[in-house]
Amino acid sequence: MSLIKLYNYFNNEVADPRTNDWFIVRSPVPVLLITFSYLYFVLRCGPRFMKDRTPYKLKGFIRCYNIFQIVTNAWIVYAILEAGWYDDYFLYCVYEEKFPRTPQGYKFTIITWYLLYLKIIDYIETGLFVLRKKNNQISFLHLYHHASTVIYTWICAKYFVSGMAMTIPVVNCSIHVIMYTYYLLSSFGPSMQKLTAPIKPFITIAQMVQFVFLISYSIQAYIPGCPGQEFSAAILIFNLIINFILFYNFYRKNYVEKKKQK
Repeated sequence: MSLIKLYNYFNNEVADPRTNDWFIVRSPVPVLLITFSYLYFVLRCGPRFMKDRTPYKLKGFIRCYNIFQIVTNAWIVYAILEAGWYDDYFLYCVYEEKFPRTPQGYKFTIITWYLLYLKIIDYIETGLFVLRKKNNQISFLHLYHHASTVIYTWICAKYFVSGMAMTIPVVNCSIHVIMYTYYLLSSFGPSMQKLTAPIKPFITIAQMVQFVFLISYSIQAYIPGCPGQEFSAAILIFNLIINFILFYNFYRKNYVEKKKQK
C-alpha cells in the first residue's frame, strides 16, 4: 500500500463520517503544526525572546484565563450529563452502534470537538510560564501531558467519539475545575497562597486517582460483550500509564522526599 493510499485510508475510510469534514479534525496537519509550534516556542523561541527581558506579571490575564478554564470545563461536564451520559454510560460498558447518527451521538461529537479546542487553548498556560520566566515549571511531565492530551483528543474526535469515551472528559474536566479554582485563588497574592498551599499536593493526588480510575474503566473494553472499544482503550491506557508514572514521580520528588528532608 502506497503512502498516499495509507494516508487516505486512515484519514478518510476509517474516520468518523460525522466529524471527518470538521475544521481541525479533517486532517492531522493543523494539530501537529500547532503542537510543533507550541513546543518550539516554549523550548527555544520563547526563552530566547525572554532572555534579557523582565518577566511579565500578567496577573489580570491569568485570572481571566483561570476563570475561562473553570467555566468551560464545568460547561463540558454539564453538557455531557445533559446529553444523557449519566443515564446510559455511567461506570459500565454498553454496546454502542459505531458512529450513531442519533441526537445524542451528534451531541457527543460536538462536545468532543469543543473539547479539542479547549485542550489546544491549554497550551497558553505553558506560554505564560515562558513570559513570566517560570521555566522550572516547564518540565517533561508538563509538556508531555499537554501535548499527548491534544493528540489523544484529536484521535477521539476523528475516530472514537462514543458514550463511553465521554467518561474521560467528565472525570478530567471535573478535576480541572478544582485545579483552576486553586490557581485562581492562588493568584490573589501571598496571603491567599498560604491558605491554599495545603491543597496543592491533593490536586496531584486527584490527578493520579483520575488516571487509575480511567485505566480501570477502560479495561472494560476487553470484557466479552463490550465490542468495538479495544483499540481506543489500548491507546488511552498506554497514555494514562505514562501520565501516572510522571505524576507519581513528581509527587514523590516534590512532596514525599521534601517532607522527609525537613
